[in-house]
Amino acid sequence: MHALTASEQLDALRSGEVSSRELTAHYLDRIDRHDADLGAFITVLHEHAMTAAAAADEARARGDDNGLLHGLPLALKDMHASAGLRTTFGCKVYSDLVPDVDAPAIGNLRAAGVVVIGKTNVPEFGPTCYTDNDLRGPTVTPYGKGLSSSGSSGGSATAVAAGLVGIAHGSDGLGSIRTPAATCGLVGFKPSRGRVAGSGAGYVAFAVEGPLARTVGDAALFLDAMGGPASSDIWRAPSAPPDAFCAAARRRPERALRIGRISTPRSDVDVHPDCLAGLDRAAQLLTDCGHEVVDVPAELLPSFDDVRPAVHAILTTSIGLIVEQLVPADQRHLLMPYTRWLAESDAVSGLQLSLAQGTLARAAAQYAELLRSFDLVISPTTTAPPVPIADLRCDDGPESLEAMARWSAFTPAANIAGTPAVNLPVHVSDAGLPIGVQLSGPAFSDELLVSVAAQVEEHAQWHEVHPTVWND
Repeated sequence: MHALTASEQLDALRSGEVSSRELTAHYLDRIDRHDADLGAFITVLHEHAMTAAAAADEARARGDDNGLLHGLPLALKDMHASAGLRTTFGCKVYSDLVPDVDAPAIGNLRAAGVVVIGKTNVPEFGPTCYTDNDLRGPTVTPYGKGLSSSGSSGGSATAVAAGLVGIAHGSDGLGSIRTPAATCGLVGFKPSRGRVAGSGAGYVAFAVEGPLARTVGDAALFLDAMGGPASSDIWRAPSAPPDAFCAAARRRPERALRIGRISTPRSDVDVHPDCLAGLDRAAQLLTDCGHEVVDVPAELLPSFDDVRPAVHAILTTSIGLIVEQLVPADQRHLLMPYTRWLAESDAVSGLQLSLAQGTLARAAAQYAELLRSFDLVISPTTTAPPVPIADLRCDDGPESLEAMARWSAFTPAANIAGTPAVNLPVHVSDAGLPIGVQLSGPAFSDELLVSVAAQVEEHAQWHEVHPTVWND
């Protein structure tokens, strides 16, 4: 059953070919057999999921199945509150937390009728592009033994790629949907700030929520179910029809597009040949679709070397605030080393923080101006293929921050500017590792991104590529 896309699973549920109980039990069995080696889930909700699946089947029998994702098993990233379900944020201090309310996007997904099968693994409080914590341990991509599935949505990406669930929820603050999608051969969509439920303020204004999926159509279903801006969201896009993403996945661009090609993050970071090969593959696919691809001069990009220390200032201030407000002093020894380093190195003055915010505002304006010069732009998603967690974690201090920033140098600009971006799994290296390419567009061009991504998918057929564990 896991060979079916999420969209196909919904069709099978509606027709009665399969029940929600059968589909949920199938995935729970696969989790029990495979997740010990993968680390995708921090909490598996066996009893809750089977009870919810039975309720979904009974509701369907009564004709009460109006939710867009009714009866579909779904995994939720354990960085967002879910009422009645253990939510840890990857932190031992919160190992027993059970929230009373859902975060807005989570509430919308549950209202759409999903069966929550588990909570996926995350790094503590989410500031890393690897997934590891003291509650569950590391998450690896199913494509390479010991290789990181990135973060902070690494658990969700691994779960979908390994066939442990059909689709999963993620969130993206500096690349945390797109880089895990790249390491796991998936579609990972980061919407525009304010386009969907859950856009916040302050540091979390960088972050939005979105899907990890095998196909563009599955991602579109998830985005429609997640809904538009919540009443509590500060950032709000123009209103859109409730089926806007699914409609976009079914149509194709009305004209040939001019697409910019970015091959360097404007720094001394070397881009791995496999990632450049993926970029070449994406450019050829887009050309085959009838679009024009032109090179983007590096000087049009924000300076990576300026942005990196500004992001560091925001991270240290924000994590320091989280720790100060939410972690009792007598429990801070339970924190991960990298979290403690960020919190304890919070020596940023008000002036320095203001300067950092100004730097990021300039970078956002420059990136937005670049995007307005093209219909869309493409770049590698990461500067290198999947790597061991140790290559990113380093010393759990400044060397870690440096290593992560260099490996994920292409993704933060879209978060800083609040613009949409999607990882397309267009290439597989000679070593059998997935290589992703990032397709980006101006603010609120989300539907155009979906349309073009679906067009490329027709040529690439990436949903037919699977790791070995898929067939076990």
